[in-house]
Amino acid sequence: MAETVLDINEIITNLYLGSWSAAKDIIRLKAKGITHILTVNNSPLPKSVSEQFKYKFIHGFDLEFTDLLNYFEECIKFIDEGIRYGSVLVHCLAGCSRSATVVIAYLMKKKEMCFAEALGFVRKSRSIVHPNEGFKDQLLLYEEMENKIDTTNERFRRYRLKKLALKIHSYDLDETFSPEELTANPSDTDSKMDTVYKCRKCRQALFKQSGLITHCVGEGEAAFDWRSRIPASQKENVDRGESLTTCRQSLFIEPVRWMANFISEPLGKLSCPKCNSKIGSFVWHGEKCPCGAWVAPAFHIRTNKVDESKPLVLLAK
Repeated sequence: MAETVLDINEIITNLYLGSWSAAKDIIRLKAKGITHILTVNNSPLPKSVSEQFKYKFIHGFDLEFTDLLNYFEECIKFIDEGIRYGSVLVHCLAGCSRSATVVIAYLMKKKEMCFAEALGFVRKSRSIVHPNEGFKDQLLLYEEMENKIDTTNERFRRYRLKKLALKIHSYDLDETFSPEELTANPSDTDSKMDTVYKCRKCRQALFKQSGLITHCVGEGEAAFDWRSRIPASQKENVDRGESLTTCRQSLFIEPVRWMANFISEPLGKLSCPKCNSKIGSFVWHGEKCPCGAWVAPAFHIRTNKVDESKPLVLLAK
């Protein structure tokens, strides 16, 4: 019989993947022993359904720019609980892209599969599975980070910045950025092994060297594409047949938590949080570096407004 969106398919023991229609069939769900439902969709299930199960809702459209990567860990935890205490259904609208992406991430994490292996495994049980290209890229990035969120990974840092920029462009700004969305202040964590940049006027710690966003001279937008699997500092210029040089002219950084209250506009000035001295500017849609590369989003710090404070260990050497 041909597979339809009404089907509920068991992927592994006690883990099911299905559609919106299937998720509303309470009698069928209970007959299969399902106790937990995870919805990955633009709207939650009706309360008449969700209240009869342990329920979790992740908001997301089936669009390439929708962020599911940052929800993988909490979804995996929920699925684990569902499998441990009963059975869990993961669904979206058709059960082929959003919900399938989460199930694939689960298999990658818990069954130590690579993306291609997990995708093939899920398709054996549900042949219509087809994550969109944006979700595929997120799963490949998850694989690169060894199936966990690695905030030090260069591509993940660029990915996170792109998502913040998208929030600005979509005017989804009913409230200011939450601190968790931005890089920690240098004083929040142990900075002994990281160079700290301080305000030249008042010596306030502003950001760490690990928060710098590097790019290659004149490379253009490609230098800031999070999908690129080659670090910007290691890319080669195919036309010239030689390695590109990392730009040293400008300082571009990730937004830091002390900026949270005043970077919700499309562009503006950056000032020291202590002495209010102007230290740079920000443009969410990007700006051109003097080297010729297009930086987007751009949090540009003027080099003559900050000083480097190197780790004591390095100074000792």
